[in-house]
Amino acid sequence: MQQLPTGTQLVRGEAWAIGLTYFTVAITVSIVHRTAGTDPWLIVAAALIVNSATATLAFASATASGGSAVTGVLSSWIVSTRFGLLAATIAPRLWSSRKKRLFAAYSCFDPNVALALREEEDSNLRRVYVSLSLWLIIPWWVGSVVGVFVGNIISNPLALGLDVMFPALFVALLWRQLDHGLSKLVGLAGAAVALGTVEFVPGGLPILLAAFTALLGLRKKNTPPNELH
Repeated sequence: MQQLPTGTQLVRGEAWAIGLTYFTVAITVSIVHRTAGTDPWLIVAAALIVNSATATLAFASATASGGSAVTGVLSSWIVSTRFGLLAATIAPRLWSSRKKRLFAAYSCFDPNVALALREEEDSNLRRVYVSLSLWLIIPWWVGSVVGVFVGNIISNPLALGLDVMFPALFVALLWRQLDHGLSKLVGLAGAAVALGTVEFVPGGLPILLAAFTALLGLRKKNTPPNELH
């Protein structure tokens, strides 16, 4: 893969972890699509156009259960609305060029936004964002194609344990960012809410409820910096 940007907080282990994760997740998603009866050409096209595992899985789930293509697209759109929030978060620190912003919008993933925002200088933020975008997109494309070819051989990706790669990646990304008292408080509170509600509310809601613990970050506005550590 490409050379990492020097002088930034990004380390090679993070880049390799992200690349390997998206490679294996892409294989898993392609296998799920093949199992659901999606045409191989459509799987590859979706991988090239849509850089989101959750969006393509939402499409497959909707259409496999009898829904129309329009229903599948709408389901994917709803799942992908989070990328709008991610893009809005990082946009003020990106380029003013529309062409470069178009690339940034196309390559907006959770990991590259999260790790780029660690950088204090805007120039380093942009370098990390571009670098990680390549570490995400290329493995995603390659893994998707591999998954199309092995989809007829491996009918159950869960049997290989590939489904744990995504959550493991996010835990690894968040771990380094729990560097002071406030972030640790938010992280622990979110985990407690998710674990405490998972048995009582419909699927997906525990994560949404846990996200509200991020509002604790508003304390930072009224709390002296030396009291946050």
